[in-house]
Amino acid sequence: MTGSFDELRAGLADVAERLSSAGQFVRQAGVLIDDALGQLTRLSEQHSESLVPIELRRASDELRHGMQLINSGSAAVSDIEARL
Repeated sequence: MTGSFDELRAGLADVAERLSSAGQFVRQAGVLIDDALGQLTRLSEQHSESLVPIELRRASDELRHGMQLINSGSAAVSDIEARL
Protein backbone atom coordinates (compact mmCIF):
# COMPACT_ATOMS: atom_id res chain seq x y z
CA MET A 1 0.00 0.00 0.00
CA THR A 2 2.87 2.37 0.76
CA GLY A 3 4.13 1.94 -2.79
CA SER A 4 0.81 3.17 -4.13
CA PHE A 5 0.97 6.32 -1.99
CA ASP A 6 4.56 6.90 -3.03
CA GLU A 7 3.56 6.57 -6.67
CA LEU A 8 0.66 8.94 -6.13
CA ARG A 9 2.88 11.49 -4.41
CA ALA A 10 5.45 11.20 -7.20
CA GLY A 11 2.72 11.68 -9.79
CA LEU A 12 1.37 14.72 -7.97
CA ALA A 13 4.86 16.18 -7.70
CA ASP A 14 5.28 15.73 -11.45
CA VAL A 15 1.95 17.43 -12.13
CA ALA A 16 2.86 20.30 -9.78
CA GLU A 17 6.19 20.76 -11.58
CA ARG A 18 4.51 20.76 -14.99
CA LEU A 19 1.89 23.27 -13.84
CA SER A 20 4.66 25.49 -12.48
CA SER A 21 6.49 25.34 -15.83
CA ALA A 22 3.27 26.06 -17.69
CA GLY A 23 2.70 29.08 -15.45
CA GLN A 24 6.18 30.39 -16.24
CA PHE A 25 5.58 30.05 -19.97
CA VAL A 26 2.20 31.75 -19.73
CA ARG A 27 3.71 34.63 -17.75
CA GLN A 28 6.48 35.03 -20.34
CA ALA A 29 3.96 34.96 -23.17
CA GLY A 30 1.83 37.50 -21.32
CA VAL A 31 4.76 39.89 -21.00
CA LEU A 32 5.51 39.59 -24.71
CA ILE A 33 1.88 40.05 -25.72
CA ASP A 34 1.47 43.02 -23.39
CA ASP A 35 4.62 44.56 -24.88
CA ALA A 36 3.29 44.06 -28.40
CA LEU A 37 -0.10 45.51 -27.40
CA GLY A 38 1.61 48.54 -25.90
CA GLN A 39 3.77 49.17 -28.92
CA LEU A 40 0.92 48.73 -31.39
CA THR A 41 -1.32 50.96 -29.29
CA ARG A 42 1.32 53.71 -29.33
CA LEU A 43 1.76 53.34 -33.07
CA SER A 44 -2.01 53.45 -33.53
CA GLU A 45 -2.04 56.97 -32.10
CA GLN A 46 -0.39 58.11 -35.33
CA HIS A 47 -2.92 56.38 -37.59
CA SER A 48 -6.59 56.79 -38.29
CA GLU A 49 -7.26 53.12 -37.46
CA SER A 50 -6.08 50.88 -34.68
CA LEU A 51 -3.12 48.71 -35.59
CA VAL A 52 -3.91 46.28 -32.78
CA PRO A 53 -5.40 43.08 -34.16
CA ILE A 54 -8.45 41.89 -32.26
CA GLU A 55 -6.83 38.44 -32.13
CA LEU A 56 -3.96 39.87 -30.10
CA ARG A 57 -6.40 41.23 -27.52
CA ARG A 58 -8.16 37.85 -27.46
CA ALA A 59 -4.84 36.09 -27.00
CA SER A 60 -4.12 38.29 -24.00
CA ASP A 61 -7.53 37.48 -22.52
CA GLU A 62 -7.05 33.75 -23.18
CA LEU A 63 -3.64 33.81 -21.49
CA ARG A 64 -5.17 35.39 -18.39
CA HIS A 65 -7.88 32.73 -18.39
CA GLY A 66 -5.27 30.01 -18.87
CA MET A 67 -3.27 31.36 -15.95
CA GLN A 68 -6.37 31.20 -13.76
CA LEU A 69 -6.84 27.56 -14.73
CA ILE A 70 -3.19 26.75 -14.03
CA ASN A 71 -3.44 28.44 -10.63
CA SER A 72 -6.61 26.51 -9.84
CA GLY A 73 -4.94 23.26 -10.88
CA SER A 74 -1.91 24.03 -8.73
CA ALA A 75 -4.13 24.77 -5.74
CA ALA A 76 -6.01 21.51 -6.27
CA VAL A 77 -2.78 19.50 -6.44
CA SER A 78 -1.47 21.21 -3.29
CA ASP A 79 -4.73 20.44 -1.53
CA ILE A 80 -4.55 16.78 -2.50
CA GLU A 81 -0.91 16.57 -1.41
CA ALA A 82 -1.77 18.13 1.94
CA ARG A 83 -4.55 15.60 2.53
CA LEU A 84 -2.26 12.65 1.84
